[in-house]
Amino acid sequence: MSQAGIATFQDSNLPPDVPLFFEGNTGVGSAIANIFDIVGTGGVSTSVSANVLTITASSGSFTWQVVTSANNPVTLTANNGYIAKGAGVVQFVLPAAAAIGDTFKIIGYGNLWTIAQNAGQSIIIGNFTSTVGVFGSVTATMVSDGLDLVCITQNTEFYETQVQGNPLIV
Repeated sequence: MSQAGIATFQDSNLPPDVPLFFEGNTGVGSAIANIFDIVGTGGVSTSVSANVLTITASSGSFTWQVVTSANNPVTLTANNGYIAKGAGVVQFVLPAAAAIGDTFKIIGYGNLWTIAQNAGQSIIIGNFTSTVGVFGSVTATMVSDGLDLVCITQNTEFYETQVQGNPLIV
């Protein structure tokens, strides 16, 4: 029996070291590798030894750090998460240069935070868009507020993919 189709595995949906068997394929080496299209970014590599194709994928690098008001202002860095702790409001700033798909996460943990924008930038949360430019901002209203953002237009538009609480959008 032979079956064709597309298998999609994302992030940690597949336990590690799960073998995949393809019935009827007797090719070796690069002949096996040629039946796959490996697409995407961030840590995908393949190797072939005899008739075994090994696909190694990592979830990319996403770094978390604890920040306080002593770090103000904190310019957001792509693929970074921030845990706002301490006594004073943590002041985040969107990066002046951001590529489509760059992701940023903020978690309030006992502290309020605010995100300032640069010229021409805006943040979209649900049906609301912040004022474009330096007069726009998003501010936590509770110490447990959190926000995940992804850049959807290079350098200028940032879209909320997850929100915790009710941040104030100006």
